[in-house]
Amino acid sequence: MFDNALIYRAHSRFPDTDQLAQLCQKQLFRACAATEAKRVGWSTVCGDQMVHPVNSQFLVLRFSRQERLLPAAAVKEEVEERAAAREKASGSPLRRAEKQILKEEVYEELLPRALKRTGHFLVAIDTQRGWILVDAASRKKAEEALDLLRLTTGSLKVTPLATRDRATDLMTRWLANPAERAEGWELGEACQLESPSGDEGVIKATEVDLESDEIQQHLEGGRICSALAVARTDQLALVLQDDLALKKVKFDDALIEGAAPSDDDASAFDTEAHLHIPALAAVIEELIGLLGGEVSPVIEEEASTEEQEAA
Repeated sequence: MFDNALIYRAHSRFPDTDQLAQLCQKQLFRACAATEAKRVGWSTVCGDQMVHPVNSQFLVLRFSRQERLLPAAAVKEEVEERAAAREKASGSPLRRAEKQILKEEVYEELLPRALKRTGHFLVAIDTQRGWILVDAASRKKAEEALDLLRLTTGSLKVTPLATRDRATDLMTRWLANPAERAEGWELGEACQLESPSGDEGVIKATEVDLESDEIQQHLEGGRICSALAVARTDQLALVLQDDLALKKVKFDDALIEGAAPSDDDASAFDTEAHLHIPALAAVIEELIGLLGGEVSPVIEEEASTEEQEAA
C-alpha cells in the first residue's frame, strides 16, 4: 500500500466514483497482443471494483502496465548478422535505408517471441485537497498513469506539487541542527549529500548515524542534503527527495494494530486503504506546511481530448 508517493496538484475537477468507474471500464487493462511492445490500462482495485472509495474523499485506482522485453542490443546483433550475410551474398554494402528496413523486419519478427513483464501500482485521487498521489518509482512511470487518467477522463490538468521553500533547505537544516527539526519528526538512517554546484559527486549514506561527526563535516564543507530518511511518530517513515517525491514509505504498525481482522484479501485491502491513505495524506499536508505552504503554478488552457480529436 503505497511504497512511494509522487504528489501532483490537479487543476481539473474529478468525476464521482460511479462516473469514474464507468470511464475506467473503457480503458481496461489487457495483455499485449503479439505485435504490441507495451500496453497500459486500469485493473480492478479491490474485489471487482474499478474505483475504490475511501472516507468519501479518496478515489483509488490500480494502474497496470505490460511490456515486451526486447533488448536493443539483441536487435542490433541480429541486424548486423543478417546485414553481413546479405552483403556477402550481393557483394555490395547495404545502404542506410536498407539497413533501416532490415532493422524493422528483425524487430517485428522478434517482438512476438519476447518475454512479457507486467507491473501494477496504485493511484489515489484526493478529491478534497485536489491532489493525485501516484505510487510509482519514477516520474516517467507516474506520467504514464497520468496520461491514462487524462485519456480516461477526457481532460486533466496536473502539475507536480510545488512548495514555497525548497526541500533541500529543510532537509539540510534538520540534518545539521536537531533544534530545527519539527516536533514529532525524527531522522532515519539514510541521506544523500551533494555539492551546491553538483560537480563534486554524490555521497549516499545508508544505515548510519546521521548525527555523526562525518556527516556534520560534510555539511560544514558546504554540502546540502538532497534526500533524507525521516519518520513521523506513530504514522510512517519515508525518504524525502529534493523534488518532494516520497520514497520507501513504511507505515507504522500502530496504524493497523487496532483494526479488526480481515476475512479475505478484499477486506484486508479495504482496511489498509482506510488507515494508510488518510495517514499518508495527512503527513504530506504537514510536510507542505513545514515547507512554507504550496505554491500554485500558472496553468495554460488546454483543449479537451474531444476538442483535440475534432481539430
